[in-house]
Amino acid sequence: MSKSVKFTSGQFFVAVHRLARWFEHQRRILPWRNDPSVYRVWVSEIMLQQTQVVTVVPYFERFMTHYPTLDALTAASEADVLKLWAGLGYYSRARNLYRAAKIFVENGFPKSRAEWLEVPGIGDYTAGAILSIALDQPEPILDGNVERVISRVRRTSDRARLRRLSRAFVETSFRRGIRPSVANQALMELGATVCSPRQPHCGKCPLFDICHACAAGDAEQFPESKKRKEWIAIQEELHCIFGEDGRVLLREREPGEWRAGLWDLIEPRALDKSRSAKTALTPMGTVQTRHIVTRHKILRTTHVWKAEKKGIHLRVKSSRWVSIHTPEVAVGAALQRTLNRIREKFPEVSRLN
Repeated sequence: MSKSVKFTSGQFFVAVHRLARWFEHQRRILPWRNDPSVYRVWVSEIMLQQTQVVTVVPYFERFMTHYPTLDALTAASEADVLKLWAGLGYYSRARNLYRAAKIFVENGFPKSRAEWLEVPGIGDYTAGAILSIALDQPEPILDGNVERVISRVRRTSDRARLRRLSRAFVETSFRRGIRPSVANQALMELGATVCSPRQPHCGKCPLFDICHACAAGDAEQFPESKKRKEWIAIQEELHCIFGEDGRVLLREREPGEWRAGLWDLIEPRALDKSRSAKTALTPMGTVQTRHIVTRHKILRTTHVWKAEKKGIHLRVKSSRWVSIHTPEVAVGAALQRTLNRIREKFPEVSRLN
């Protein structure tokens, strides 16, 4: 049987201090928590947008090795940044990161939420995360993990109320001597490791005694489930052309195209415009791969060709021959998966390179 929860403000603050102590001892070791400068926190938060922590960690470490400072990042080219980002997905994040870096190196990092919201690629959550974690300003955050914790503690799914509660939490905690970087990260950590969407570990939660949903026994019902995604089906047709040395021909996607700045296989219209070159190609077969990008389910059909003579020329803008094993350009996860599938199906071509 469910029961209501009533607690005093004193009990609430005891629980909040308990949460801070829990975070001190139980938090995961993550590379951006070491020296949480504005630069490092900003880069990590951009990478973490719509991407899991376990995926981000190696990318963040590699990024910091190449670009440990803002000056190092702005000294690179956008193509270099995209190449390092390749495989992480959502490439507009990398382009926005690079654009913002150029602004920061001239004007310095923003100091307020309003200023951060003017930065390319920064939304309400990311602004709050940077300000609270890197600058210890009492600014709220409301990512999925924080939303789940607060929703269950107060047993509400009202979005406007959750925003108010997240602000009240960090501001009140700050007045009680808990740093915003600790308060907000503790909530995020609790949601990520204890207050899970399914089968939350309520017995291990430092907020169990003030949690309305825990007392009512219906934690999994909060927050209410969001509307399921409506998937968009896309079919892509591309051509993979190998030279005599086993290198593969790629082209750089242009501004305005999907995956702009990344390199990909040749599209059918390029072969249609180069009929003389097409006669010098021998078909090897096809491979199919499936990919999911945001709301898109993509079926990619790739026709594989072998060039039978040297010096074959296609009318393809911004194209070059690269190694199938270690492309020297920025390639996305979709192309990498396609190339892996081609190497498996046509090992004779793979051995040439």
